[in-house]
Amino acid sequence: MIPTMTTESSEMLGMEGDMNIPELQRDLQRKYKNVGSEIEAMWRAFSPKQRETAMRETVGDGKVLRNSRDPGLGGLNGFLSDWNLEDMTSTPNFFLDRLKFRVENYLHRQLFEGPNGTPGDRQLALTSAMRMRASAPKDKWVAFLDLGKDYGRWLKVNGAEGRRSMESMAARSGLFLPAHEGQPVLWRQMTTLLHYNHLMEEILELRSNAQVKREVSAKASKDTTNALANLSIDPKPLKASISTVIAQAVEQKLASEDYLELLRGEPVVLHQAVQKTNYSRPELVPDELGQILPLITDIYISRAFFEVMSTALQVIVTWDYIVRLVHTLDGLEDKVKRPLLIQELSNVCHLEYRRAQMAFQREMALRPGVAGSKFRRITSGGHSRVAIKGKPSDVTTTDPQLHYILRLCHTDTNHKDAVQWIQRLDDHNTQHADDRQRLSETQVFALGDLAMIVSFMHSLSSCLAMASRSTKAGLFFTGRVDKLNEELSQYKAEADFGDHLVPMDSILKPSVASKALKALDDYMVERSGTRMGLLYDGMLDECLEDIEQRYTDAKSYLQKDMKTSVPSPTGEKASTSFRAQERREKGKTRPATASTHEITPLALQGSETPPAPSSHFKVKASTASVFDTLFGQSESRGSLSWADFVATMAELGFSVTPKGGSIFTFSPPETMVAGSITLHRPHASDIEGWKLLWIARRLRKKYSWSAETFEVV
Repeated sequence: MIPTMTTESSEMLGMEGDMNIPELQRDLQRKYKNVGSEIEAMWRAFSPKQRETAMRETVGDGKVLRNSRDPGLGGLNGFLSDWNLEDMTSTPNFFLDRLKFRVENYLHRQLFEGPNGTPGDRQLALTSAMRMRASAPKDKWVAFLDLGKDYGRWLKVNGAEGRRSMESMAARSGLFLPAHEGQPVLWRQMTTLLHYNHLMEEILELRSNAQVKREVSAKASKDTTNALANLSIDPKPLKASISTVIAQAVEQKLASEDYLELLRGEPVVLHQAVQKTNYSRPELVPDELGQILPLITDIYISRAFFEVMSTALQVIVTWDYIVRLVHTLDGLEDKVKRPLLIQELSNVCHLEYRRAQMAFQREMALRPGVAGSKFRRITSGGHSRVAIKGKPSDVTTTDPQLHYILRLCHTDTNHKDAVQWIQRLDDHNTQHADDRQRLSETQVFALGDLAMIVSFMHSLSSCLAMASRSTKAGLFFTGRVDKLNEELSQYKAEADFGDHLVPMDSILKPSVASKALKALDDYMVERSGTRMGLLYDGMLDECLEDIEQRYTDAKSYLQKDMKTSVPSPTGEKASTSFRAQERREKGKTRPATASTHEITPLALQGSETPPAPSSHFKVKASTASVFDTLFGQSESRGSLSWADFVATMAELGFSVTPKGGSIFTFSPPETMVAGSITLHRPHASDIEGWKLLWIARRLRKKYSWSAETFEVV
C-alpha cells in the first residue's frame, strides 16, 4: 500500500525549479559517445599540473579539495571526497574509470556501487548524512525510483502510518531515502555529473588552446580610435541621395549573406556564434531575487544553434526586403503607392532596429560586465526576457559610459535618440581608453550592428519623408515575421542536435559542423513541411504580392470615392501542423528550385576556387604581407593589426569613414567599379580568428581579390 504523501519541489544552489539528474547523465553519455576516446587520450597525456588546471577551471572559482581528507570548502568531503586533486591528478585511471562507470551504468546502480567494487553514492555521502541527521525534517523523503524527470523527487509523508509504510518501501528497494540521506546523495550525483560534463569540455579547451596558440606581433599598432573623434552625426543630417541609401542597404544585405556563408562553411565561425548565443541567454540573468534558471544541460546548445541560423536568415531577408522597397520608391510619384511603401519601409526598419537593440541588450546583460548588475530577468509563461533595473539617469554622473549603454538598451530609446547616445558613447570611449576595455568583443560587435541600422535610418530620413512606426498599417512583413517567429520558437524548444553539437567544441570539426547543419535542414523539413530558407523566401514573395494587391484595392476605393480605409490582410491563425501540411502540398507542385537562402553546409573556404582578380596591384612588401595573412589558405593564418589593415587600404586609394560603434566604411577610388564596403573594427585592434575569415570573405566577394592580386614592386 502506498503511504499518504504529497510531492514537493526541491530548491538547490539558488536556482529555480528542479535539477534533472537523468538529463545530466544523458549529456555526459552523449559527450562520451562523441569524444570519449579523445578525452581518454588527452587525459592520459596530460601532466598532473595540466589535470589540476582543468579541474580548477571546471569549478569556476578554482577551489578544489587537496585530498579526500581535506576538511575545507564547507565540508565538501562529506559527500564529494573523490573529487580531489591528489586522487584525480596522480593517476589518469582514477578519473577515467569513474567517468566510464557514470556513463555506462544506471543511476540506480550508482547509488549502491562505484567502479571496480568501490563504494556507491549512498555510502560516499554518509558523512554528510550523519551531520544532517538531527536537523533534517523527519517527514521528508527523496524518491529515486523513477529514472525520468521525477528522479530525486521530494515526498512528504503524512502521519505515523505513512512513515512506517515509507520505511518499509525503503527497506525493500533502497530507492527511497529519508531527507538526511537523500539530500547529500542528490548533491553528490548532481555535482559529480556537472563536474564531469564540464571537465570534459575543459580538457578539450586546453587542447584547443594549445593548438591555436599564436605569436602576437610585438610591433605596437597605431591607435585608430582617434578616427571616431572626427565622427559627427548631425541630428539634422545632410540630405543623402536615394542612390546612396540604396547602396547602404545593398551593402548590408551582402554583408549578412556573407555571414551566413561563413556559418555554413567555416566551423570556427559557427562555433563562435553558437557559443556566444548559448552563453548570453536571458535564463542566465538573475531575477529580482538573484536566482538564475538551471541552464546547465546541453539541450540549450541545440536551441542556440537553431537561433543562430534562423536569426541569420531573418536579417538577410529583412535587408533584402528593405533593398526592394527603397528601389521601388526611387523615382516613384504615385500618391497611392508611395505612402503605402513608406509605411511598410518604416515598420521594417523599426523591426531591424529593435532586433539589433535587443541583441545589444542581451550582450550587455551578461555578468560579469560593465552593465551586468543593471539588468534582471523576467520570466512569464515559460519565456524569459531581460529588463533594466532602475533608470539610466541613476548613473549619469557616477558612470557616464554605463549611462550611455543603458540609454541604448532602453525600450524608450528610438532610432533618432540612439544617434546621440552612440555618438556620446564613442566620444567617451575615445577619450577614456581604459573604459573601452570594459566592453567585450561580442558587446562591441553588437554595438556595431546597432550603429549600422541607426546610421541607415538616419540617412534614409534625410532623403525620404519617413512615416512613424504603425501597429495598424504597413504590417505585411512585420506581421509575417512575428507569426513565423512564433512557429519557429516551438521548433526551437523541441530541437535536439546533441549527437553533433555535444560537446560544443565538436562544432570545430568540419565533418561535425556539416552534419549538424544537415540535421537542422532535415528537422525543418520534417516539422515545418519545407526547408528553413524557403520559409523566408515564401514570406518575402507574399509580402510583395500583398503590397500590389493592397495598392490595387486602394486605387479601386479611391476611384469609387470610398472613405473607408482598406484593411491590412492579417490572415487566419492556423496550427503549425496545418501550415506544415499545406507547405508539403505546395512543394509537390512547385518546381524543384533551391532556396536563395540555404542553411546546408558549404565547402570550406580553403577548398574554394579563388575568383579571377579584376585587376592587379603593385604594392610594397608590407602591404602584400597583409593580404597574404588575409587570404592565406593555411589553417593558422595568424593575425594582423587593424591599424595595418587601414593603412594598407589607404595605400590602395580607399578612404575610411567611421560610422559609429565599431563600424567603418571603406570607399574605393573612382577608378574601381565596385562600391564601398562596411566592416567591423575588432575590439582588441587585432584581426584574427573568425573575424579574419569574415573580412577576407567580404573583400573576396566584393572586389574579387586574392593573395595573387597583389604583386610586390
